[in-house]
Amino acid sequence: MKKWLSRTNSLILSAALIGIFILLTLFLRSLSGFQLDLSAGRQYTLSDQTLTVLKSLTGEVRVLSFTVGSSANQRLNQDVSDMLNEYKKHSSKLKIEQHDLNQEPALAQQYSVSSASIVLEQGEQRRTIDIGTLFRAVDQEGNYEFSGEEQLTSAMMTLSSDEQHKLAFLTGHEEIPLSSMTGLNSALQQGNVTAVEVQLNRDGAVPEDADVLAIIGPQRDISAAELKAIRAYLSNGGKLLLALGFNQEMKSAWTNIDELASDYGVSDLHAVTVDNKQTSTLGPLWVVPSFGDHDITRKLAESNLFPMLSLSLGVQAGEQSKWQLTSLLQSSEDSYAETNIQGLINNETEFNEGQDTKGPVDIGFAADTQEGEPKAVILGTSSLFSDTEFMNGGNRDFALNTLNYLRGQSNDLTIRPRQQQDYEYAYLTPVQARIVFVTSVAVIPLLFAAVGLLLWWRRRKA
Repeated sequence: MKKWLSRTNSLILSAALIGIFILLTLFLRSLSGFQLDLSAGRQYTLSDQTLTVLKSLTGEVRVLSFTVGSSANQRLNQDVSDMLNEYKKHSSKLKIEQHDLNQEPALAQQYSVSSASIVLEQGEQRRTIDIGTLFRAVDQEGNYEFSGEEQLTSAMMTLSSDEQHKLAFLTGHEEIPLSSMTGLNSALQQGNVTAVEVQLNRDGAVPEDADVLAIIGPQRDISAAELKAIRAYLSNGGKLLLALGFNQEMKSAWTNIDELASDYGVSDLHAVTVDNKQTSTLGPLWVVPSFGDHDITRKLAESNLFPMLSLSLGVQAGEQSKWQLTSLLQSSEDSYAETNIQGLINNETEFNEGQDTKGPVDIGFAADTQEGEPKAVILGTSSLFSDTEFMNGGNRDFALNTLNYLRGQSNDLTIRPRQQQDYEYAYLTPVQARIVFVTSVAVIPLLFAAVGLLLWWRRRKA
């Protein structure tokens, strides 16, 4: 009788455990979108910004992913596919389609796609994202950053908007041309922003419908007439981004450019920042600055997305009462602004008391109205906007945040790219593969079964 009760209790307990397991499984399956992300960096969890955008979708959005199926692209294609599936879990308004570019050339041609891309379509509106821009190698170990969520969500935000913006880029003074800022231009287009080049000697005035006038890395001074035209545009509600570039003769050659900066209480030190602490592996002329507290930099600081600046010039704030000046970028205390430009060119630099400015050195200021409205950003660096440096560190994010802030779109999101780690593949011989198969499918289950029988036999004999 005692043995019968013991066996009955064991059977009831086993049935109860099995029942609990089945009920728990059914419960978890009933939870729409439930998942537990245990990956490094939570790379499969969407940000709060993205979830907010998905909830605000007002109509159906068709998302077509055109990838190239090959062994070399397998891992990258999987990242894109996982991301799209994650988006789909959180919105029934998304219709995800995944296509092979090589197998469906007619469909790709219909959407003007010639390389791996993601196409978003809502009504007559369409946005295209080059998949190649979503990945950036961070080392030679196979690790890389994936900015798919940032770009996809940004494109989704602008898809349902007909609002258009215009940015004017000054030319005629050997500035960095738009043709050398294709990364920046592409990112602006995703935000319904059209970039145009303006040559004041020819056009006479800055377009009145331009949200911002950007002067990026001028090598020659603007004329007095051009300065007058720029001031007229700014006095009529325009915004200014002045990003200075290195020039050996900048101290004597930039009279009118310096006057334009001084309109906002900022003066150029005409000195190159040398930092022995906050620097990249490329040397002390590549500064990785810290951030001041401002709407432009706040999200970047929270995500540790710091720009990497080459040959950056020191700037300083003067006494004035019209503008609220906020330092955006600063070098470390172990830095200085080198005024001996010829010595710097000859790779000779050291701090000279009374001539050089001791760090921290300011490298950029935001000038806002007394009511806190954006008006101008004066930077002692310009190369971060160029294609050669746009993707370095947090350069892309800082550049876009600066322009978004000036055109009144400071709520545009910056989602930190997630760093992915490459997988290591183990190649097995046929013999090794059979050993793994037999061990996992036969040996280990039989071993557990034998242990279970042994325990049952010992309890039966007890």
